[in-house]
Amino acid sequence: MYISKVMINAKIPAVRHDLNSPEIFYDTIKTMTGDAKPVYRIENVPLNNTDFIQPVVVVSESKPDIKKSGKPLGYFAGVESLEYNIPVRNGMVYKFLLKANPTVKIFFKHYDVDTDEARIKWLETECSPNGFELIDCKCMDDGYIINRDKGAKVLSVIFEGSLKVSDENKFKAALFNGIGGARSSGLGLLSVESFGCKNRNIAEEMKNSVQN
Repeated sequence: MYISKVMINAKIPAVRHDLNSPEIFYDTIKTMTGDAKPVYRIENVPLNNTDFIQPVVVVSESKPDIKKSGKPLGYFAGVESLEYNIPVRNGMVYKFLLKANPTVKIFFKHYDVDTDEARIKWLETECSPNGFELIDCKCMDDGYIINRDKGAKVLSVIFEGSLKVSDENKFKAALFNGIGGARSSGLGLLSVESFGCKNRNIAEEMKNSVQN
């Protein structure tokens, strides 16, 4: 497995179009990785501070290759990839970041979970199937991801806190495959970091570890 930081240029019209059509952007990620179900997250950064370069974290079985994407010159500003090997043992504690789509199913229809308390309870129901226990958690409303082509919107909520690994195999699967629904819209990727790390995501921590 690989974890990658893919940089896309939001000044390019094709990029802006794809960001407004999440399923198209997801198809681009699948094409460049060759994976059927990669997971990704568009990072919340002020683009005016990055010259409109938008970072995207991708976890995939194969290393992304922008030459396979079929996108025009200038679409990508760069890609950094590392093998996604982090220590996972029962009892290990990590800080975590998760941008997810908390919903409940009632009579075959999905409904958004609309309070902070209920959203954290939703994440608690995801703990056992994904091999971890929540130690502490807070959540923040991240608005909606809009698919302009389909006229649809998907709730996005950011969860942050700390967790303890309770089942190594299930937790690895959660890191590789994501949590919850709407993964084609950039939701569900679980990022973890050690408490000694100064960075926001494990991709940066791993990169710095290699360099040092």
